[in-house]
Amino acid sequence: MTKKRLLITGISGLLGSNLAYRLSDRYTIAGFYHSHPIHMHAIETRSVDLRYSVPTEAEVKTIQPDVIIHCAAQANVDDCEHNKELAWDLNVKCTKNLLAACRKLPAKFIYISTDLVYGGFRGNYNEKSPVKPRNYYALTKIEAERAVSSHSHSLILRTNFFGWNVIPKLSLAEWVVEELSQGRSIQGFTDAYFSSLYTFDFAELIHGSIQKGLSGIYNCGSSSSLSKYHFLVEVARSTGLDESLIRPVSIDASGLKAVRGKNLSLDVSKLKRDLGLPIPTIKEGIDHFVQDLSHHYRALISSSLAEGNYYPFLNGLPYGRQCLDDEDIESVLSVLKSSNLTQGPKIEEFERRLANYVGAANAVAVNAATSALHVACLAADVGPGDEVITSANTFVASANCAMYCGARPVFADIDSKTYNLDPKSLRQKLTPRTKAVIPVHFAGQSCDMKVIAQIVAEAEKKFGQKIFIIEDAAHALGSIYDGAYVGSCQYSDMAIMSFHPVKHITTGEGGAILTNDKGLDRRCTLFRSHGLTSVTEEFSHPEEAYSHSGSSPDDLILRNPWYYEQQLLGYNYRITDIQCALGVSQLNKLPRFIERRREIVNHYNELFEDFPLVQCPFEQYFGTNNFHLYVIQIDFDQTTMTRAELMNALYERGIVTQVHYIPVHTQPYYRKNFGTGWGDCPVAEQYYRRCLSLPLFPGMTDKDVIKVTWSLKQLLTTKQLLPQVP
Repeated sequence: MTKKRLLITGISGLLGSNLAYRLSDRYTIAGFYHSHPIHMHAIETRSVDLRYSVPTEAEVKTIQPDVIIHCAAQANVDDCEHNKELAWDLNVKCTKNLLAACRKLPAKFIYISTDLVYGGFRGNYNEKSPVKPRNYYALTKIEAERAVSSHSHSLILRTNFFGWNVIPKLSLAEWVVEELSQGRSIQGFTDAYFSSLYTFDFAELIHGSIQKGLSGIYNCGSSSSLSKYHFLVEVARSTGLDESLIRPVSIDASGLKAVRGKNLSLDVSKLKRDLGLPIPTIKEGIDHFVQDLSHHYRALISSSLAEGNYYPFLNGLPYGRQCLDDEDIESVLSVLKSSNLTQGPKIEEFERRLANYVGAANAVAVNAATSALHVACLAADVGPGDEVITSANTFVASANCAMYCGARPVFADIDSKTYNLDPKSLRQKLTPRTKAVIPVHFAGQSCDMKVIAQIVAEAEKKFGQKIFIIEDAAHALGSIYDGAYVGSCQYSDMAIMSFHPVKHITTGEGGAILTNDKGLDRRCTLFRSHGLTSVTEEFSHPEEAYSHSGSSPDDLILRNPWYYEQQLLGYNYRITDIQCALGVSQLNKLPRFIERRREIVNHYNELFEDFPLVQCPFEQYFGTNNFHLYVIQIDFDQTTMTRAELMNALYERGIVTQVHYIPVHTQPYYRKNFGTGWGDCPVAEQYYRRCLSLPLFPGMTDKDVIKVTWSLKQLLTTKQLLPQVP
């Protein structure tokens, strides 16, 4: 019998991870996390920000769940009072986005609510008791309940639970054991009652609810209640710890910011009746927890992303590198053992997976991102006499692709904060000869594509011609702009990606063109492989594609199996099945890579916060940057070292840095052939004199980040700190 497919949101949280572990033998489980990457055996986990509707819908569509258990929430009650806007986004907006994402699916939607929706005045609440939120967290959960209730296959569980937290934060029961084991005194509220349920018992009740097809609203707690003080005492007694260390206090003396009800005990008789199952008492739940304590369940449930556990093993720190594991190697070996090394099924699978991930209709995989840029320009009919505008701050391929087509590259200056193409400079560079614009999403941060699209549309109207927008997204796989993944082409005709070893995922070498236009997709496919087609409907001379089986005109007509046509001058830019097998395997790891990159970036930002010589990367408000590069700026005029001296000194310490990029318009080829040079793009040139890319790749450890930052700080000394000459 095929297992049902279960999607758990908030899978790195206490409840989500515990449910996944407990139910993994009965369901095929996938999980979404946001802030905390998590690895679980035989469970597919992905990084998804549910605040963005388009990526959420794409990811849910990929999973195709039979049941969704929505655990993800901002559950810190006091934090919700402090940041109400974020609480609303995480608890209400995310729920509505998830509901919208599954509106076309026959999926059961199970929403995890809270006992705090009740006022907490008298206790023993049943499902007919009025809801009276006394804090903002409860209010957001009630609002989310209203949205869930409109879903035809929904189940709302009002609960309170304890279990095993896999992130560095202890649950209530774990905290009691930890504190008392260390001989530390703790406080317990004598006047705050609840019906908390052990998570593994909760999992069994959810499984029963799925089997029974329950819907509507149910209280799902233990069948009895305790004060929080007596809960702590029972945990201490069951574990043989010193209960005298627990001091009874009133919740009124807690200093908590948000108001809580004092009696939130639940009547679970409706659930017991409809399930036909016994509901554990809170004491029984504690006993189950203590029994599992000896089995080290917290360690068994999950292991976080293992830092540095990738091939190759390096002695030093490059500025970027691939991160491969045994799964990647096995995926390549499986193709090497197959009958398809070049043009096989893995190419189509990789293209389909890539397009689905970013939310584009089509993807054409090629052998390099440079080839992708060339193919995109060819598909846009860029040719002699045309101009193609791109950023001065990019790799030379972003401009060379225009040259390959016989067109003239034109360089726009960059924004001083984002280092991306400056829309004001773009507007100045547009002419009647402009055929294409190639914005470059430098270091992973998206250009302001909505503004760029508007400027291009105005130019199209002014000049009466089509101007193609081709996003150079070689740095930006996994980044988000305006609620959608970069590469979805919501403001462009095409976008290209790179899978070079230093990028977010790798195919060894490789690239892709993404588009929502069927015509452009087909042209890109033809240009990729010599301009050849074997598609009957595309033949210019179909009469040459068929043969008669006999001498009579009435005899059967057969398609010549060897026949093909060259319809345009294409190239051999094909990628292989070997590469795409690696690409598919790497795509599975992309969510983990994204989260680890963000953790490293946040660590860098924190360590450089009080160091005035370093300017950290700026991030725009309208998107989420999946950093490909971590580029700082250093005012070398205020230091004792030149950039070359600093880079060499870091290299001696095993730290490889890089400069991204020398402005393209200053390259000898462009100076000689187009008369460009220093002074053409002053902002890009000023940026170039100060920029330095530090190591950034998912295999870095926190110790690596500290080594880089402290080495740089030690080497850089401000001139003001030097001894003054008498």
